[in-house]
Amino acid sequence: MSLQDRKAEIEAELAALPPEEDQHAQAAVFFGGRPVVGSLGIESEFGGRAVGMIQDLVAKQFVQDSATGLAQRGPLPNKAATRLHVTDVLRGSFGFLLEELRPQDQLFDSSLKSALDQVTELLSAFAEADEQKFETAIENVDERILSQAREFFSYLSQEGATLRLVAGETDRPFDNDAVARAAKRATTTTILDKDEDIVGQLAGVLPEAHMFEFRCEGLRGVIRGKIDRALSAFDAAQLATQWANKTATGRFAIRQVLKEGELVRETFTLKSIREDDQRV
Repeated sequence: MSLQDRKAEIEAELAALPPEEDQHAQAAVFFGGRPVVGSLGIESEFGGRAVGMIQDLVAKQFVQDSATGLAQRGPLPNKAATRLHVTDVLRGSFGFLLEELRPQDQLFDSSLKSALDQVTELLSAFAEADEQKFETAIENVDERILSQAREFFSYLSQEGATLRLVAGETDRPFDNDAVARAAKRATTTTILDKDEDIVGQLAGVLPEAHMFEFRCEGLRGVIRGKIDRALSAFDAAQLATQWANKTATGRFAIRQVLKEGELVRETFTLKSIREDDQRV
């Protein structure tokens, strides 16, 4: 093969490679409705506050994903690492390009990009027409993040604004109906986390997957969920060896999704099992 042929072959191989994905956080946020005057301008107070709320959402999600987790209250640690920057003003309706300023040669998604992608999915879920998809999407959302989303959509609704959010593969429009639906969900949905002892029998464990099945003696029947990550796969296997099909008391972290005060969904994380107090 001549050098010229080899050069053509390499060029063809390079051309066939998939386009390089951007690994840093980047989102285009377009606003419409009452605060926007076509492509001429946007009310500065509205634009600044709305973008600030998105920044707060991303910052909280970033901390939630970190080793420390998100505290119930108080200032966010390492907030400087969560900052997005407005790098361009976008016309069409009126919008802003928000970006993470960092070197472009990284191989993997940055933590801030991951946080931004999760926030995009969360906001999209609020406007989702399918109620079950919404409830599934918020199962693992921290109440503090939910509260921030509540404030954001309430503000958009109050100001008569619409939204279009473009991030990665997502291009999500929020028209007036979607904003109203999201605002209503945000104000009527709450997340309650608690620990609870439940009497029953461990029906099975998948140690490597960190999954369990537990037959409750009460009205819950058979429940399924995750095993606490504080327990190793070996620890999970030991639970099955020691407690399978024996009446005992399980300690569970329970997350409840409430809508207008009514329970609509529960998820369970098994933390430990001990002998049933009533039978000792």
